[in-house]
Amino acid sequence: MGSGTSLPPSGGADVRRHTAERVLRWISGAGLVAIIAALAFLIEWRSGPTDGVIDLVARQPGAGGWSLPRIVVNQGERVRLRIRSEDVIHGFAIGRMGVDAGPIEPGKVVTVEFVANQPGEFTFYCTTWCDPNHPRMRGTLEVRGADGASPPRAPAAQDVILEHLDLPRDAGVVPAVQPSSARGAELYTRQCASCHGVKGEGTPQGEGIATLEVLQVRSPVDVFRWLRGEGSGGTGGRGARRHSELTREWADQSRWDVVAYLWSLGTTLEQIEQGGQLFTRNCAACHGERGAGDGPGGRYQPKRPANLTNPRTMLAGTTRLYTAKIRRGGMGTGMPYWGSIFTEEELAALVGYLWTFSLGTRS
Repeated sequence: MGSGTSLPPSGGADVRRHTAERVLRWISGAGLVAIIAALAFLIEWRSGPTDGVIDLVARQPGAGGWSLPRIVVNQGERVRLRIRSEDVIHGFAIGRMGVDAGPIEPGKVVTVEFVANQPGEFTFYCTTWCDPNHPRMRGTLEVRGADGASPPRAPAAQDVILEHLDLPRDAGVVPAVQPSSARGAELYTRQCASCHGVKGEGTPQGEGIATLEVLQVRSPVDVFRWLRGEGSGGTGGRGARRHSELTREWADQSRWDVVAYLWSLGTTLEQIEQGGQLFTRNCAACHGERGAGDGPGGRYQPKRPANLTNPRTMLAGTTRLYTAKIRRGGMGTGMPYWGSIFTEEELAALVGYLWTFSLGTRS
């Protein structure tokens, strides 16, 4: 060929241009997919699918916890949850609704159905110790009213003694051995019932010493000291002098037996059984099966769980105090709040069971 002619330049520039265009198209497509995925995630995070079936994934808290931290449904809607675990065995329950899916094993799907009859916000939570941060594994079920409006948030538990919840307590005097409500019942019936009533309800001759109000706001050591003739024990004082004369010859252990009997009147065997089940399921991992504060989960808490078998601290507290403590949780201890999970009946049953650690079982 002559020197005046030449081949057109190679297609390198075109190839580079086409490659850049393909990369740009790929990036644009990937970006669009990411945006769609993000929107889908937000929609799922907010309320889950709208076809009545909600897929919920359980993961250890360190891996994200529940895939849906908030689920929104309408009042009267039949809700169907399909729950699976991606790591270890979890549990699922909704507080104050009686919904419990039982254990959620990895690789299996557990389905639970219920009707959302009551508007409000309800806490769902893992019921099986799954991780050192297990107490964080909670979410919210929002049930919107018939008008579609969001329900008001549940108010924080209010209690006039909240400021006293974390103060140290020391009864000062404790039983030599665990009291017996059976021995206390015999002694009380023989020497006290004619004045204070068969069940401590009070008579015209003497005040009530086992009424709901007394058992809620007075500690066992308060009533023990009253039986010694030291103050009124908060029961009013009417007839206290005469009562102290009747019980002057009692040994201190007998007084503690009577205290155990009086506290047993505030609950039933069925309630204690219910409280024991609640404790085993929700509290024993940290507090230990026998309440000694030696549960395996307690090793991961910032403060050792309370020893519920220690009479020096337990007998100086009150039913009202322990109920408020469970509602709110322990400040700086790692103990989670239970006020949005347990019903008032469950709280009463649980506290009734806690008394058995220091006052013995109801007989």
